[in-house]
Amino acid sequence: MLVLHLPELAVRRRRSAALLKAMRHVGAWCWLCIQRAEQRKRLAELDERMLKDVGLTPRQAAEESAKPWWRG
Repeated sequence: MLVLHLPELAVRRRRSAALLKAMRHVGAWCWLCIQRAEQRKRLAELDERMLKDVGLTPRQAAEESAKPWWRG
């Protein structure tokens, strides 16, 4: 039978909490990257009039939409 002493149990709980926190952080980063990629794709589809409405030049839009999904 496995018997855990209180200090060992506390260590396991801290490790589990740290792992859960790291997993949430990775999940949030993945979500951000997906959103960034979608926004850049839509930005590339805007015409000059729409870009003017948001205050961007076609060159700025092209530069932004050409960035990789992982770059902020």
